[in-house]
Amino acid sequence: MNMLLAQLQKWPLISPFSISRYTFTHSLILTVRMNAADGASGVGECEPHEWDEAAARAQMADAQVVPEARCYPAWLDGLTRDNILQRLPRTPLRNAIDCALWDLDCKRIGVRAGRLAGLAMNPVPVMPTLGIDAPAAMEEQARGHRGSRWLKVKVGSADGRDAERLEAVAAAVPGIRLLVDANCGWSPDELARLLPLCSRLGVAMIEQPMLPQFNDQMPKPPGDMVFCADESCLDRSSLAAVRDRFQFINIKLDKTGGLTEALALRREAEAMGLGIMVGMMSGTSLAVAPAFVLAQGLDVVDLELGFLREDRVPAMTIDNGWLQAPAAALWG
Repeated sequence: MNMLLAQLQKWPLISPFSISRYTFTHSLILTVRMNAADGASGVGECEPHEWDEAAARAQMADAQVVPEARCYPAWLDGLTRDNILQRLPRTPLRNAIDCALWDLDCKRIGVRAGRLAGLAMNPVPVMPTLGIDAPAAMEEQARGHRGSRWLKVKVGSADGRDAERLEAVAAAVPGIRLLVDANCGWSPDELARLLPLCSRLGVAMIEQPMLPQFNDQMPKPPGDMVFCADESCLDRSSLAAVRDRFQFINIKLDKTGGLTEALALRREAEAMGLGIMVGMMSGTSLAVAPAFVLAQGLDVVDLELGFLREDRVPAMTIDNGWLQAPAAALWG
């Protein structure tokens, strides 16, 4: 019978990182190891919360998973990548379990995850991200990324200084494509007010400017700018609601509940003509590795490493803006 062992830990960030609704000082990470009856094993990782540890523990309890204990829930018996979407609800925990199944299958049959997914394992471009800070501080940080192809800029602060932030960052990195991420922090009025500025500054993409409840008020983006759905697009069931209001979607494994659903979401979204971005929160290389497979062949990838004080061993690496394939000993 299969056995699951889960470990819940806080991994400190190098420095606080702010988005529109929260300032993070650590990442609460759940690592899942699955041991099969035939001796094969696999690992996966998720961030089972946004900021509430109690919610993470409740999610585990609902699935009969106890941290630091060997678990044998009934749904685990005979669990595979083919039936996981029917057996478990879409949660970050399912992501860790699904990724452990992918890793287990790779090690069992001796192939890399890219081959199982029908994709390559080539390096993918990644972009640095600026957290919300004072405009002058963000300008100074942006100068350190003048060689980047893309730069992601977090906005959505309640202090009313987002226009200053955008002006400062754009002045520091002329010619670099800017992705502005408001994390639902703008109202419809704020988006209408800031959209001309974004257009003038040459912003290439705005990610989730407003709460999903305001999607019906999304305007048409000006010029070549595109809007990207994040919180508005969770899995394939979200596509009907976003396809006519956004031009891109940001796929995150914790949102989709694993690589299996994420790959299906990418295929269906691309068939609809939507552009694909792959992102994540501040996990370790173990969380980045399956997202690396999902990001194969894409241009807009937010899988930057370096937020945490420590990483897994062997850690993934970024070489001149390109994320290199994970070692087989890490995952997949």
